[in-house]
Amino acid sequence: MAEFTNPYAEEDPFVEAHFDCLNCGGKLWEYAIQRQMVCEDCRSVFSADEVFEAQVKP
Repeated sequence: MAEFTNPYAEEDPFVEAHFDCLNCGGKLWEYAIQRQMVCEDCRSVFSADEVFEAQVKP
């Protein structure tokens, strides 16, 4: 069987995103594997697309 290195097994999958929570304004963290973002304060979960759309609107 072939051996390979799985970067997700050793690395933290959460990356600090530069977006604010849509509910409380807290800091969002992106869960890159599932393209979701989680608020550090209220723990709300959003899809990355939903956050991008909300941040781009004027």
